[in-house]
Amino acid sequence: MSAQMDEFDDIKPVVSQDELPKGETILWQARPDWWRLALGAYRLKLVGAWFLAFALWKVGVTHHDTGSWAAGFADAATLLPALGVGVGLIMLLAFLTARATRFTLTSRRLVMRYGVALPAQLNIPLAHVDHAAVRLNADGTGDIPLTIPRNGRPSYFQLWPYARPWKFGAAEPMLRAVPDAAEAARLVADALAASQGGKRGAVPAARTSDADTGRAGFAGAQPAAT
Repeated sequence: MSAQMDEFDDIKPVVSQDELPKGETILWQARPDWWRLALGAYRLKLVGAWFLAFALWKVGVTHHDTGSWAAGFADAATLLPALGVGVGLIMLLAFLTARATRFTLTSRRLVMRYGVALPAQLNIPLAHVDHAAVRLNADGTGDIPLTIPRNGRPSYFQLWPYARPWKFGAAEPMLRAVPDAAEAARLVADALAASQGGKRGAVPAARTSDADTGRAGFAGAQPAAT
């Protein structure tokens, strides 16, 4: 099995050195940036755009019925409390999700621990990672998706919000909203190459995306073959 998915009530987010087998060392640990998580996984901008479109529609409808722009904007202003509550809940959920998440890279595996209500752990041996990639945002954060064998893959909904978007049939785990993603990607690439017999220093190619649109594609990084 390429990856193991476990769920525990008492799991702790941080992997400690004491939990690892003898000879295995921690190379890197981080938790996602909560603001980037809100923008990406929880689609904060999309929610804001929906409220804006609905508000403009209310302005137009009220103006058509009453002939008054003032009445239209006053009517649209009634949406502000709902907008505030919606945005606040998304931001709170993103903050709690980020705080409950830790990504841990060791010399042998990549461990993802996450989950607010029901903590879960995904344990991915580096030797079973087929491919890694990186997508960078303009603020330095980024996403690192991993391609693993189909056998033993968790489902998309088990991985979410740490699943690569739109990969429903063949879910791929993704380190999402990683701070200093370029450095993290370099460490992951080095660990993959070392675990699979390749040269140290294999770094994923990266493209910087617009922080607002996030339109840049994923640039692959295949570790040297054994």
